Amino acid sequence: MSRKEETPGVAAHIPWAFRLDDAPRLPLTGEDHPLRRELGRWLSWANGITLLLGALAFAGWWLWSHRQVAEPPPREIRIVRYTDLGVPPSISRPTAPQISIAQAVADLAAPPSIGVPEPVADELATSQTIATVTEMAEALAPISMEGLGGGEGEGGLVVDVDIDVSPSPDDFIAVDEDPVRISIDPLNYPPMARSAEVEGTVLVRVLVGKNGKVKDVIVVEGEQMLRDAAIACARTSVWRPAQIDHKPIEVWVLMPLTFKLRG
Repeated sequence: MSRKEETPGVAAHIPWAFRLDDAPRLPLTGEDHPLRRELGRWLSWANGITLLLGALAFAGWWLWSHRQVAEPPPREIRIVRYTDLGVPPSISRPTAPQISIAQAVADLAAPPSIGVPEPVADELATSQTIATVTEMAEALAPISMEGLGGGEGEGGLVVDVDIDVSPSPDDFIAVDEDPVRISIDPLNYPPMARSAEVEGTVLVRVLVGKNGKVKDVIVVEGEQMLRDAAIACARTSVWRPAQIDHKPIEVWVLMPLTFKLRG
């Protein structure tokens, strides 16, 4: 056998155990106990390793915090006014391409071809296309009143105007003298409008005849309950008729009639 035979009654020596040859006394107690001394040695190693790891961690943190950071590249900032942005596209439906109608028509229609005149010699010209000085003078001669058919003693054109036909309410007639109202009966307030306390102004259009009497009355605007009374009152008015060249003529005149309960 390769192992030595152990002596009976003698304990075998353990290589990693503490030897008791230098022990002052037995049994060992207190600080002289091998476990106590082993504990102190391991505590010393643990404290040293802990301090070393703390120093390495602090050094790594200091180097990381004091490293040189590259500066970001400069960015170009452009200020744009909101008026330059235009109308934003609609988010409800896709935007259709903008089509210029004028450009589309111009693209479809061929440009007109304009003929460029080419000068030719007088002996090669087939017909005369340019008027002479004499022809141009005759064409631009001033027009006299005799050419318009007026006879001697006539001062101008004479236009016959039919003044016997009653004008339309929408016609405008320029007169020399406007019609003037001479008299009119007082307003007869309708009983229904009085009981309802309806007031207001009724605007009527009156056709004044050549004799100064009213030929027709049209209501332009006003309360419905007061219109009949306004028409009846307007028909009683007497006028001095309008005149053109010192002759009476029929014209339409606007006349307001005001209905008031008090005052």
